[in-house]
Amino acid sequence: MKTYSDLKKEYEDADLKTKGIKLPAEKTQRGQALLYLYQNMGQVVSKLSAERVVAKRLNQQPKDLQSLRHLGKQSGYNILQAGAVYRGRKLKRGEYVLVDLRDSNSYFDISRRTEHNLDFNSIKLKYDNCCATCGSEEGEIHRYDNVVTMLEKGHKDPGKTMDDSNIIPQCQVCNKVAKDNWVFDDYGRVKKITVQGLLSRHTREQKQQFLLALEADLS
Repeated sequence: MKTYSDLKKEYEDADLKTKGIKLPAEKTQRGQALLYLYQNMGQVVSKLSAERVVAKRLNQQPKDLQSLRHLGKQSGYNILQAGAVYRGRKLKRGEYVLVDLRDSNSYFDISRRTEHNLDFNSIKLKYDNCCATCGSEEGEIHRYDNVVTMLEKGHKDPGKTMDDSNIIPQCQVCNKVAKDNWVFDDYGRVKKITVQGLLSRHTREQKQQFLLALEADLS
């Protein structure tokens, strides 16, 4: 079975670092999730199976493994997930596949993920350390789910650069639902659906029709 050292070597050979794609540390949840996908590269794996393997390797109880989703569109790895078509079939919810370590995710844009200029603490203070969308307070039990609220950097507009003017604090629950599907206003309210949000809910044929219509409208 391939090891983390094999993964690291192939990552370096592919020169993914120059594309802004970072290799997560071995002893982290994200590192082990990537290793599991790498060991099954080219094969569709379920979130449930990944959760069990990663939890066992880290000597933890199995839990909701968001790293699979984050490794794709957020971190840049060429990972397909629910709604994408792979080898003639549409992936279902909770299914993922690492296609290869040569190409980056088609939705990944390093300029949107650069965070070194962000002052997230100041942004959170403007919202009284609460989720802009649902109002749950950081560190307190979530108002809808029985979990401790953790604030994450929510993109107001996923199509624009990640800077202070384009960030709102969102709890892990709201941010998980939002993904790259919505554009928010300063109050955390949905303004409109994104092209990605629109297309992810339809068949391949419908997506092609939508794209043709959009291109015609923009021309």
